[in-house]
Amino acid sequence: MRVKQPLERPPDEWRLLRALVADHVARAPDPVDDRVGRSLAALGTVLQDGNAERVVAHVRRELRSTADPDTADVLRGHLALALVARSAEVRAVTDDGGLAIRTRRQATECHALADEVLALRPAPGLVALALDLRGRAEEAERWRWVEPGVGQAAVVALAVLVLPFVGGAVGSAGVTAAGVAVGAALVFGFVLAHRRRGWALDTRSVRRPGL
Repeated sequence: MRVKQPLERPPDEWRLLRALVADHVARAPDPVDDRVGRSLAALGTVLQDGNAERVVAHVRRELRSTADPDTADVLRGHLALALVARSAEVRAVTDDGGLAIRTRRQATECHALADEVLALRPAPGLVALALDLRGRAEEAERWRWVEPGVGQAAVVALAVLVLPFVGGAVGSAGVTAAGVAVGAALVFGFVLAHRRRGWALDTRSVRRPGL
């Protein structure tokens, strides 16, 4: 079988995304109150392995606990940044540093993360990252056709053409109907066997499988 290779991605985007998150954290303004201070401190650990989910939960709690619109606006920016970091944590990292969606769970979570970031209306750079993430998730969830071998296609085509005529040759309407039904079942099974979700077609080897 020949499969469609994934779109080309920038080299070592895992490192580049981590550097972008780190830069946003480093350039964050000084905290204006305790909630922002605690949130910013949590963001300082968001790139530690396996820590982004905990940071996201922490910033969400801080955001829910404030009624001040200015504080809430700052915390929404923190949350968007933590969610972007979480998207790198969720995905697999390939040998060349690419970020890949390799499972249905990863595709579903990346789609949800992208939607949440966009709902927060963060800085344009984070919006662009969220739009790219949502596009990748949709691409990973899309059904694609896997081109079959010539022999497989020939066998199914021959069966579909020949089986209905068997009944005609023996003069049996029942055999003809059965031949048509079997041929239809073969075509249906052939189609099911040769379509895959996009996430199942990425053949690059990984150094970290993701969550």
